[in-house]
Amino acid sequence: MANNPSEHLIDEIEALATQLDGLVQTCSNLRAENEQLREAEQTLAAEKADLITRNLEAKRRIDLVVDRLRSSQAS
Repeated sequence: MANNPSEHLIDEIEALATQLDGLVQTCSNLRAENEQLREAEQTLAAEKADLITRNLEAKRRIDLVVDRLRSSQAS
């Protein structure tokens, strides 16, 4: 343990430096995680757009089949 005020101050500064290193590491980890989440969000948005397009195409085809059935029944 520190015997005089200057040793105590040095111990406090070292503790703060250790805390600061931890915070810098945490910040770096959060930035990396944030980047991964943004990339995942972009991927999901692209997949969603593709599914919407495919769903609309399927609906269009179903409507065509229903119209043909109605036409054949009317004849």
